[in-house]
Amino acid sequence: MSPAQHGHGPWNGVRVLDLTGLSGAYGTRVWAALGADVICVEPPGGNPIRTMPPLAPGHAGPEASLWWAYYAASKRSVVLDPTDSEDAASLVKLIGTADVVLDDAMPVAQEAYPWLADMGQGGLGVSGIVERYPHLTWVSITPFGMTGPRRHWRSSNLVAWASCGLASTVGFPHGPPLAPAGEIGVLMHGASLHAVIGSMMSVRARNQAGAAGEPALGQTIDLSLQEVGLWLSPETGVPLYLDDQVPRPRAGNRRPVTSPMGMYPASDGYVAIIAIQPAHWNAVAQWVHELTGNEGILDEIFIDIVVRREALEAVDAWVEELTTRFTKQELFVEGQRRRIPITPVNTVGDLRHDPHLEAVGWWRPEEHPVLGTYTVPGSPFTTDGDWWAWQRAPMLGEHTDGVLAELT
Repeated sequence: MSPAQHGHGPWNGVRVLDLTGLSGAYGTRVWAALGADVICVEPPGGNPIRTMPPLAPGHAGPEASLWWAYYAASKRSVVLDPTDSEDAASLVKLIGTADVVLDDAMPVAQEAYPWLADMGQGGLGVSGIVERYPHLTWVSITPFGMTGPRRHWRSSNLVAWASCGLASTVGFPHGPPLAPAGEIGVLMHGASLHAVIGSMMSVRARNQAGAAGEPALGQTIDLSLQEVGLWLSPETGVPLYLDDQVPRPRAGNRRPVTSPMGMYPASDGYVAIIAIQPAHWNAVAQWVHELTGNEGILDEIFIDIVVRREALEAVDAWVEELTTRFTKQELFVEGQRRRIPITPVNTVGDLRHDPHLEAVGWWRPEEHPVLGTYTVPGSPFTTDGDWWAWQRAPMLGEHTDGVLAELT
């Protein structure tokens, strides 16, 4: 795989170095899929994502992680050991060829990389790098940012959820806070996606300045996982202050705005229902009445969402009398026919065989010399142009020789 294979994407000609683990992996995947030449600089043992389970059945070693197969798609792999003087020199040269570098090392490391000392930079870290390569955009993704009293605190995806306050809003009213979104690093995905936005804008601004005859300078971009989480979270962000800092209790799998609004049990799983508009509520009430003979639910007083919120437990119980009698697919089909906003809560298995996703061709096959053929998700959006470049994830060090040869 070479940069030429990225030639039809809108970011063809841009080189991005990925020095990160999970906190930058999704963002650099987006860069690569849109045509940039993304090079993962890996230590001799490989990127930590290569060891993340689940592993492909029957496989072991640096190519077995299914996370790596997904996150590293369309990227190149170069193995360099910064503690080796020759590799350190190659890394500095490689950085000089890049337009963007993403780094998730702790601030103390980014401020004084020892491998820069041998290059006459005095171990000045990021400041020395950008001084030497002013065209470069350097993106730092750290737990609490590059400045401030907590800049040296270590973190994780879970710590980031807790520190931004969002974990306090997830869970049931009388239970403990819960980690959002299961085992995946959604907040790290959010940070890396913001890194993509910031670095793409930086490259665009640099190119515009150069075209106008002005200095074509890159940017240093500082992302804090805590601040990104606070930006994303409405419960702990600005609305909290608009509500005069009134604490919001955990709401479980329902939303106490009105009823029905949230997750409701079906005979084989759950469905999500939201009935705020009068027409939606009337349709739900009529369906419950037809099925259970409930006359009270037809009372016009319940058209008011405030009334339904005050009678939330009773209304939820009435709705559950309906939902528990059908499968989630039956509820979906009949609910849609009645123009009620309702949808199944899909499992991974449901999605893999979802007729809509199959019809639009969203899933696509991918070939790998070790893992064989497997199915992966398609693009998050489509365009009239052919923007997306899809290649398999690289094997460890697969492109080291080729990339280093480009530096000579």
